[in-house]
Amino acid sequence: MKSEKKPVGDSRIGEEDRISRLPDSLLCEILLNFPTKDVIKTSLLCRRWRYIWRYVPVWDLQINGGLEDAAKFSFFKRFMDFNSSVCLQRVKLRYVGYSFGFRDSKLINIVFKHKIQHLDLEGYTRDDTIKIPPTIYTSCERLVSLKLRCLLLPKPPKSVSLPCLKIIDLQEIKFDDSSAMEVLISGCSALESLTMDKMYGDRVSSQSLLSFCLTKTEGGDLDKKTVTMQAPRLKFIKLNNRSIERFIVKDLGSIIKLDLDGFTNFGETLHSFLTLLSFVRDITISSDILKVLHKFSESESLPQFHNLSSLSIKAGTLSWEYLLTFLENCPNLKYLVMTIMEDDDVIPRKHFALPRRSMSSYCLLLS
Repeated sequence: MKSEKKPVGDSRIGEEDRISRLPDSLLCEILLNFPTKDVIKTSLLCRRWRYIWRYVPVWDLQINGGLEDAAKFSFFKRFMDFNSSVCLQRVKLRYVGYSFGFRDSKLINIVFKHKIQHLDLEGYTRDDTIKIPPTIYTSCERLVSLKLRCLLLPKPPKSVSLPCLKIIDLQEIKFDDSSAMEVLISGCSALESLTMDKMYGDRVSSQSLLSFCLTKTEGGDLDKKTVTMQAPRLKFIKLNNRSIERFIVKDLGSIIKLDLDGFTNFGETLHSFLTLLSFVRDITISSDILKVLHKFSESESLPQFHNLSSLSIKAGTLSWEYLLTFLENCPNLKYLVMTIMEDDDVIPRKHFALPRRSMSSYCLLLS
């Protein structure tokens, strides 16, 4: 007798799917990439998946300002109490509505108790600021990355202990104390990356810091700051901030990449800025800086920037004369990237790269 042919696409009824055959540890790794609400829903798939979600060390919660928030808090607290030995890998908490009062600090404290590694908290608005519990300074010894937005950080104790913290990102933060930022950084012996929308102090000192970024573009405080940075291992600086009067770096030799965009007041003097340029390999500057350097060259000779191999320029209007003055002092330049902006439009009108050529070739291309 001829065997019956199964229709195309017919599955083997009763046979367990391949994903369900994977070990629990691998299933948890897969679920790390899904929102918490979807992770919990997998418990409805079949008996095999019923309890897998309990072992996923990631929580992504959104507070909407409604009655269901109390239920979310209650569920999360009961789960954490039942799994007291769980170490949380990552927690993301977003307030898209008003907070639910006293439960805010309790919820965050629960996270701290479970040895959180990556913490991402965002408040509702700057006017309805949620205060982070002071235990953040002493109870997060395994914390690796900290991202905070629209929150209030309390005054730190005399001794801050965050020995594993490598990444800090602060946006629209309020501090209870003017020296809080400096104390916080001093307690992060492994800190490598610091990103902020503005300066929350006038001094940054870190023996481990590799990257420093200021991201806010619009005008800031009326009382502009002179900022001093002491970071002997610093390799990358990005400044895109209008609230700083001057930015002074004490240790220049380690910096290899610099992004100044529209910032011009770098270094104690123009000579110290030129010294910095002699170290960097990759720089992004504006036409304003080219203008300053061209004016300087009319009275003194510019040094040779032998280490510079990549140059990016952002400008609304660009004087080719200013550009060529600078290029003449970059004998080892390999890449030139130019972004010509239309007024205040953020979309570049011209954006092109040039490979390494002789100066005569540059003059021909740019004329």
